[in-house]
Amino acid sequence: MTFANLTDKRIIVTGSSSGIGKAIALECAKAGADVLVCYRTSEAAAEQVAAEVRSLGRIADVLQVDVGNAASRSSFTQRCCKSGAVDAIVNNAGVDLLTGAMKEADFTTKLKALLDIDVTGTIELSRSFGEHFQLQGHGCILNIGWDQSDRGMEGNSGELFAAAKNAIMGFTRSLSVSLAPTVRANCIAPGWIKTAWGEETSDYWQQRVMQETPLKRWGLPQDIANMARYLLSDDASYITGQVINVNGGAVR
Repeated sequence: MTFANLTDKRIIVTGSSSGIGKAIALECAKAGADVLVCYRTSEAAAEQVAAEVRSLGRIADVLQVDVGNAASRSSFTQRCCKSGAVDAIVNNAGVDLLTGAMKEADFTTKLKALLDIDVTGTIELSRSFGEHFQLQGHGCILNIGWDQSDRGMEGNSGELFAAAKNAIMGFTRSLSVSLAPTVRANCIAPGWIKTAWGEETSDYWQQRVMQETPLKRWGLPQDIANMARYLLSDDASYITGQVINVNGGAVR
């Protein structure tokens, strides 16, 4: 049996048109899963990810969902399950406060976006799919936190992400108890991962990442995808309610 085998599982990955979500979607396909590639606005990028999934010999469906919009969320579970059973959801969709249109927004605007998408969206999708998985007798939920949430980081972004991601980390622990023993729920807490912001950030941040990371390198989206593959697989069947740091060994 292949390690972390996902053969014939059908897995939803929200926010999978780029970055960490894309890496998770492709790693799931490499492990044998069919993937629902979900996006909010980047349809062309999502279709490209789906094409890459298909090139790996797996089925890919592309779905649009605005995780921060209640109306869009309300039909999402039904739409995902319409064309077949679903085995897991990765709630990866989140607000880009560092490089996107929100970069110049004020603190209150950023906070509202995080609460709508990263917190409320993740919680409601987790609960909706959790209920569905209980009814079908199996399923797995994987959420995304942040490794510095529970130890603190200075600045507006640190405060904002700590508020949102601590909420999700705590919620995931409680959800896992609510859904046990039928459904598992875990959370990955990434450290310094080189997505778009990391590619263009200043020398100060490049040096700070090296100082704070014992393994002396940026994490890559693939590092998160590798952990996701394991947690979604039956090899992790005795793991639930956990927040697992993937951060190169950073402890402070």
